[in-house]
Parts: sequence; structure tokens; C-alpha cells
Amino acid sequence: MTLLLFLVILLAGCENGNKNGSETQQAKAISNPPTETTDSSASWPFARMIKFQDRIYVGVEEKVESVEGKLGEIKHLQTRETLKVPNESSNYYKEGTALYQIAGVPVESGLAVEAAPGQYVKAVPVEEILGGSRSK
Repeated sequence: MTLLLFLVILLAGCENGNKNGSETQQAKAISNPPTETTDSSASWPFARMIKFQDRIYVGVEEKVESVEGKLGEIKHLQTRETLKVPNESSNYYKEGTALYQIAGVPVESGLAVEAAPGQYVKAVPVEEILGGSRSK
């Protein structure tokens, strides 16, 4: 009986110790906000993001059959998420990846990304993925 009482007291003490430790960790997290960059593996909202002409696009697997003129290319491969992402950058597509206008589609509605020579996939505005509309 004494042993049982000792175990109950011991477990109650351990529970309070863990609770105080987690509160201390939460207080530290609040008092020390994250810096400007974080590891990309855990923080990017989408795996194939592209920033082009101040818009965010997300690469999808949909193939594009016909493209018009070249719009530009990826100039920055973002390996870390930052608060300010430069234009012509991606967290997936390598530097030099060409971006084209999809035949008959305005740039605001989608881009063609050259996934391989002569093979294109679509990148859609992030608003389309999220189901909302862009407001300026």
C-alpha cells in the first residue's frame, strides 16, 4: 500500500514537471519570434511555388500542349523561405527553367513551365489552388 501511494505521488510530481517545462518552452517561443528565414522542408505552403511578376503560382502536373512567347526564366532557387521572395524565383524549379505564356491564356491565369526540353507543365495562380480570388 505504501508503495502504491509513493508511485501516485511520484507520477503526480512528474506531471507537474512536464507541464512547467512546456509552459517555459511556450514562453520562450513567444519571447523569441522566428527569424526571417526558416528551413524550407517544413515551412513552404506549396512544394512547387513560383513568384513571377509579383504573383505566386503553383506548378501542377497538367501538361501544356501549346505555348506562345517566352516570358522569362527562374533566376533564384529559394532553398529557405523568406519574408520577401524575389520575382522570377521558385522553391522547386531550378535556375534557368524557362517560363512561357500558354497559348490563348492570359499570364494572370497560368504559366507554362518547361519541365524538360519541349515539354511543359502548367503553373496556376495560388488563388486557384486556394479557391479564392486575388484582391489588390
